[in-house]
Amino acid sequence: MRPAAALLLLALVGAAQATSRPVAISEQPRLQRSERPQTSDAEPAAASLGHGAASGSSGQSWLPIVMWHGMGDSCCSTGFGAVKTFIEATLPGVFVHSIATARSPMADLMGSYFGNLNEQVDRVCDELMGMEELKDGYVAVGFSQGGQFLRAVLQRCQHLGPRMHTLVTLGSQHQGVMSVPGCPQPDPAGEGPPFYCRLMQGLIGRGAYAPWVQSHVVQAQYVKDPYHLDLYLTHSIFLADINGEVPGRLPPARYRENLASLQRLVLFQFDDDDMVVPKESAHFGFFNGSALLAMRDTPLYQQDWIGLKALDEADRLTMLHTPGRHMRFSLDWFEQHVVRPWLAVPAAETAAAGERVEAR
Repeated sequence: MRPAAALLLLALVGAAQATSRPVAISEQPRLQRSERPQTSDAEPAAASLGHGAASGSSGQSWLPIVMWHGMGDSCCSTGFGAVKTFIEATLPGVFVHSIATARSPMADLMGSYFGNLNEQVDRVCDELMGMEELKDGYVAVGFSQGGQFLRAVLQRCQHLGPRMHTLVTLGSQHQGVMSVPGCPQPDPAGEGPPFYCRLMQGLIGRGAYAPWVQSHVVQAQYVKDPYHLDLYLTHSIFLADINGEVPGRLPPARYRENLASLQRLVLFQFDDDDMVVPKESAHFGFFNGSALLAMRDTPLYQQDWIGLKALDEADRLTMLHTPGRHMRFSLDWFEQHVVRPWLAVPAAETAAAGERVEAR
């Protein structure tokens, strides 16, 4: 497909989304502040820096936290910067690093739409390996597409260091997306999607796997169209690889070992999500064209291609539901359900976790 055709594809997707939902095309966290006092937003220029100290005034030391933003956002936007500032205020002294895929916030935002994900993941792996603050391990949280990108970092680079202790993903597309935002969720017993959704499905299925689109359009690299699985399996340069689905190649043992080395994988699904189709992709669910398969019913899990079953059987996989649409949450909810239970990992746990991994 020629570049102009790929841009047309993106424009059509954007048009479909604009007609189906009243908000702009963006995955920036929709943060509703409560009435209690909150910290002010970080200045954009400082939002990607974080604090070097690891222990707060209480004397508690926390593992550093690494964040990866979603589509249409950047490391240093007002919204994402507010999340970073909030974590720092909630866990005094914690080091928080917000991943940027380019040198400027605008280029980083564009990188959430255009670029080669394999190259982005490679650069992030190199960046994290060079960060002294992460040498004793870290906790990772991925927002929407940032979740599967951080999983790729884990599977491909965990053995090289630094070690990811916990991975939390919010509304991520671990089994990809099959349709454009705003189209109905799969319903085998229903009447089927409206005409414009079927039209978009056909355009995506035929265009997303073209070589130029695969190497340049970020969202195309995690399209998993159940009606064109042959094209997905043979042409997907990113998702098919990190999910161990590349034809004629055994899933890399390193991927299984690295994922299974996590102390905790936490997957959040937004139950009213109309951006991720199917929404169950956040829990590794997949619509195969005739039925919606839960994670434990998929070959990926049953044959343990990437270590997901091993993690589940070790009771280190947590799948959670939250009401609301895609990436719509309050800072109160984020503190109570994400920061305190999953991101606030005492640094002292690192040594114990390392001992458990060595003993396996």
